[in-house]
Amino acid sequence: MKQLYSTQYETIYDNFNKLSQNSFYGIINKPEIYNLVKYAYKQDSEIQNFYRERLYDKLISDYSRLKEFYFHQIHFHFPDNTSFLRMHEKNKFGDDLTKDRFSVKEVNKNLKPVQGYEIGKIIDGFRFVYPLFDENLFHIGSVELSVGSDFFEKNFETSFNVDVHFLIKKSIIEEKVFKEYLKNFEVSNENDEYLYKEYKNKELNHFANKNFYTNNEREFIQRKMKESENFSIYKKLDGNYVAISFLAIKNVQNQNNAAYMVLYKNSDFIKQVINNYYKVILILILITLLFIFYINYRYRKIQEEKNKEYILSQQTKMVAIGEMIQNISHQWRQPLSVISVLASGLKLKKEFNILEDKEFFENLEGILSNTSYLSNTIEDFRNYFNESLEKRVFNLKDTVQQCIAMFKDDLNAKNLILIEKLVNIELFTYENELKHVLINLLKNAKDFTKEGLIIVEIKDKKDEIIIEIQDSAGGIPKEIIQKIFEPYFSTKHNFSGIGLGLYSAYEIITKKFNGNILVENRVFDYNFESYKGACFSIILNKKNL
Repeated sequence: MKQLYSTQYETIYDNFNKLSQNSFYGIINKPEIYNLVKYAYKQDSEIQNFYRERLYDKLISDYSRLKEFYFHQIHFHFPDNTSFLRMHEKNKFGDDLTKDRFSVKEVNKNLKPVQGYEIGKIIDGFRFVYPLFDENLFHIGSVELSVGSDFFEKNFETSFNVDVHFLIKKSIIEEKVFKEYLKNFEVSNENDEYLYKEYKNKELNHFANKNFYTNNEREFIQRKMKESENFSIYKKLDGNYVAISFLAIKNVQNQNNAAYMVLYKNSDFIKQVINNYYKVILILILITLLFIFYINYRYRKIQEEKNKEYILSQQTKMVAIGEMIQNISHQWRQPLSVISVLASGLKLKKEFNILEDKEFFENLEGILSNTSYLSNTIEDFRNYFNESLEKRVFNLKDTVQQCIAMFKDDLNAKNLILIEKLVNIELFTYENELKHVLINLLKNAKDFTKEGLIIVEIKDKKDEIIIEIQDSAGGIPKEIIQKIFEPYFSTKHNFSGIGLGLYSAYEIITKKFNGNILVENRVFDYNFESYKGACFSIILNKKNL
C-alpha cells in the first residue's frame, strides 16, 4: 500500500511539473508579459502599480483557466527577490522574499529553474520557479507557478477512499508564514513538532482524535519522522483495522522531513493478513519444535551408540542445524511477505476495478514462484539430515554455495560483503562431513566479523585442493591461535561456543579426509582498502580422497 501511494504521489507531481513547463513557455515567457516586469523594476510605486495592473489584466484570463488545473498561484518577483505580483493576492506585494523563499533566491542567483515542495508566507505547496530573461537574455526576474498541498489531499481521498492530511514542520511554519495565517494551523496529534492546516468544511476522522495514539506509538512515529523514513503502521479500532502510511516530502532545500503526507484507510485485508501471519508463525514454531525433538532424539541415540569422538562431531552438527533453522525462518520471511503483497495488490485493484489480465497472471506467477521457493527450502533442509556416511560424487562449488546460502541473510543484515572465488571440481568423498566443517568455519567468520568482508575461495592445485575462508575481523590473538583446535577451547559465551566446533573440524579433516586444516592471520587488500583477519585453510590431498 505504501508503495502504491508513493507511486501515485510521484505521478501527480510529474504531471504538474510538465504542466508548469507548458504554461511557462506557452503563456508567460513572452515579451508582452515579461517586459512589464522589466519596465517596473526600480521604478517608483506609482509606475510599478501601473505595470502591475497591466500585467494582472493580461494574465487574469489565463490564470483563471490554470486554476481549473489546480494551479493556485502565479507569482512574479524582481531580480532582488522582491514580490511584484501575486495573481491570487494582487494587493500583497513589495515584501522581500530572500529570507523566506529559498526557491526564489536560488533562481535569481543561479538563473536556473527550481522545483519542489516549499512553505511560503501564505500557503504551502509544490512550486515551480523559472528565471525570466528579456530578448537580449538579460535577467529581469523570476516567476513561480504552484499548486497547493490540498490538491494532493483531495486526489488521494478521491482515488483511494482515505483520510489525508499534510504535516508541516512547526519551526518552518512559524518562521515563514504571515502571522495572520498561523491561526489556520493545528498541532498534529501524530507528532507535536508538526502542524496541519485545519479545514472547517472537512470532516476529519482519525487524525483529529487526540486519544487515537498511545504514547509509545507517538514515540515510534516521531523517531521515524526524525529519520525521514517512509513507513506504515496499523491500529485496531472498534474491531476494525486502520492502515496508516507516512510519506516523507522533500522540500526545495533537500530537507527530507520538512513535511509528511499521512494517509488513513480502513482495511479488512490487514485483519486477514495478520490472521495469516499468526498462522504462519504457529506453523514455524511447530516445525521448530519438531526439529528440536528430532535433534534431542538423535542426540540421545548418539550418546547410547557412539563414542566420545562421534558425540563431539554430532554436537557440532546440532549447532549447525540450529543455525539452519534460524536461516530457514529468514529465508521464509521474504517470500511470505512477497506473497502477501501480491495477494493484497490483486484484491485492492479488483476492488477498484483496475485489475488487468496481464497483471493478474503476473501476480499469480509471482505467488506460485515464491510458493515453490518455500517448498524447495524445506526439501533442502530435509536433505541436510541425510545421515549417509558413504562416499558420493558431488561438485565442490555447489556444496560450498549451499553452505554459504545458510548465512546470506545474516551477512546482508550486518552489511558484510561476501566474495566467492569458486571453481568447479568433481569430488568422490564424504560430502556431508565436509559440509559440517564448512558450515562451522563460515559461522565463525560471520559471528566474529562486525564489518568489512568475507572471502571464500577454492584453489585447484596439481596435487591438492585448498578451500580458504578469509575474514576481516582483525585476526586471532597470538596467545590463543595455537590452541583453537583443542577440545572445549572457546572465546564465545553462548551455546554455539562450547569449544567443539573447530576441534571437530580438525578431527574430520585430519582423520576422515587424511587432510589438514590450518589457520593464520593475514593482511590483504580489497578495492584499495587494507584488511586484517584470520584465514582458515582446508587442504585435501587428491590422492587420499
